[in-house]
Amino acid sequence: MNLGAWFISLAGPAIRKVLASLGIGLVSYAALITALNSALGSAKSAFGGLGGESLSIIQLGGFPEALSVIAGALIARASMQALKKFEVI
Repeated sequence: MNLGAWFISLAGPAIRKVLASLGIGLVSYAALITALNSALGSAKSAFGGLGGESLSIIQLGGFPEALSVIAGALIARASMQALKKFEVI
């Protein structure tokens, strides 16, 4: 057995494992982001359907900003999980 064949026999299973884990991580990240975007869209539509006075009170309370912070945190968490799955971090 020459040196090239030996390296290929060692690297083959490792490459297969890395590609499989990347595929699973990518699919789970895409599903999580899709679900999160759907939830945010329904929250925005529910927020937009409120009446004038109640909408003003909620906006004075800072609900839109709080919703933005929560959405940003969820997206950041999903991104960090995907990076761990890709073994970047």
